[in-house]
Order: sequence, then structure tokens, then C-alpha cells
Amino acid sequence: MISPKVSVYITTHNRVEKLKRAVNSVLEQTYKNIEIIICDDASTDGTKLYSESLVRSDNRVVYLRNNENKGACAARNLGILNARGEFITGLDDDDEFEKNRIQYFLNVW
Repeated sequence: MISPKVSVYITTHNRVEKLKRAVNSVLEQTYKNIEIIICDDASTDGTKLYSESLVRSDNRVVYLRNNENKGACAARNLGILNARGEFITGLDDDDEFEKNRIQYFLNVW
């Protein structure tokens, strides 16, 4: 049986340290068929550099960036519109998933 891809979008703006924790919580999921979409709402800190390095090291990571700050809703829509997974879920940069969050999500579905 093929496991469906799950897209996880993470919105962020100038909170690279919090973003790192959020991204790591998705990378450490027990369910592995994931796509992580970082939706950067025009950050001016190290978010772009960090995200681009993730893209180079992990082909499950996608980095999208607004060139000007448009707000959280626009950043979320950017991720949703570009998601390639059968399922889509979101995470704010100041949150994190439990290790079995995505597997639980699919089991309940």
C-alpha cells in the first residue's frame, strides 16, 4: 500500500530560531512521506539562509517567500496553493508537532 503524501506548511516572519524547532518537529515525524513548505512572509533575519540550506539537504523541503510582508493569511495561502500532498496540514513557527502527529492525523482520517 502506498502511503499518501502529507504537506505541512509552516508560516514564519523573522523568527528563525522558532522556525528551526517547528521544522525539526516535522522532520522527526514517525510518518515519513511528507513535504515541508516553509512560507516566509518577507523575513529580514536568517530565515532565508536557513531555509535554503534545508532545501539543499532535504528534498522534502520547499521554500516559498513573499517579497513583501503580506500577513499570516497570505503566507498560509501561499503554502496551501503550492502543496503537492494528498493531505495538507499547517503549523505556525512557534508551535511543534508531537512525533506521531501526522500518523495520528492519517489514522483518524
